[in-house]
Amino acid sequence: MMIREVKTDTVRNNLNLIVQLMSYIAEDFKDISCMDSIVVFDYELRPVFYEDKNNLVNTKESRTLFVSYMNKHREIKRAFREVLKTGEHLKIKNEGNKMFLVLPIEGVNKPIGIVGITYESDGCHHEDCTTDQIFKEMMSLFITKYRELKEKEVMASMASLTCGLKSLEDYERFAILKTGNRCNWNITVMAKELEIGRNTLYNKMKRMGIH
Repeated sequence: MMIREVKTDTVRNNLNLIVQLMSYIAEDFKDISCMDSIVVFDYELRPVFYEDKNNLVNTKESRTLFVSYMNKHREIKRAFREVLKTGEHLKIKNEGNKMFLVLPIEGVNKPIGIVGITYESDGCHHEDCTTDQIFKEMMSLFITKYRELKEKEVMASMASLTCGLKSLEDYERFAILKTGNRCNWNITVMAKELEIGRNTLYNKMKRMGIH
C-alpha cells in the first residue's frame, strides 16, 4: 500500500509540474491560428488545466465548463479513456469543422494523463494530417522540456544533498532517492537499476523512512 501511495504522489507531482509548464506553453499554442482550446486531464480523468482562445484562463470554473461539455459529447470521454488505455493518440470530429486531437502524456509504463487539443480543420480528416503532426511534435518538445526541467531540479537537490554525505547509509539513501526520482518510484525498475533484490530495496527504504 505504501509503495502504491508513493507512486500516486509521484504521478500527481509530475502532473502538477506539467500544469505549471502548460501555463507558459498554452500561450504559444494559442498563437497558432487554427488552435481553439487545450485541456489536460489526469489518469483518473479529472481536469487539471483548460484554456481557450476566448481568453478563458485556467480556473476551476473553466475546467468545470469543459467537463460539462464533455459529458454532453460522450465520444470525447470515450476517446480520453481509449488513449489512457492504449497510449496512442486519437482524433475525432468535433462540432462544425473542428477536430479534437487527444495525445497521451507518457509515464514510465503507461500514460499519466492526456492532452486534448481542439482546432479548426482545413478539411483533412486523415488520421495523421500535417496539423496533427505539428501538434504532436510540439507536445513532444513540451514533454521533453518538462522531463529536462524535472531532471535539473532533481540533480540540483541531489547536489546539495551530497555535501552532507558521511556514512555508507547516507550514500545508499542518496542512491535510492536519485534512482527513485529517475525511475518514477517504480520499485521493480529501481531494484534492477541498483542491482539489488526488490525485497532488499523495499526493506532499505522502510528502514530509512523513505515513503
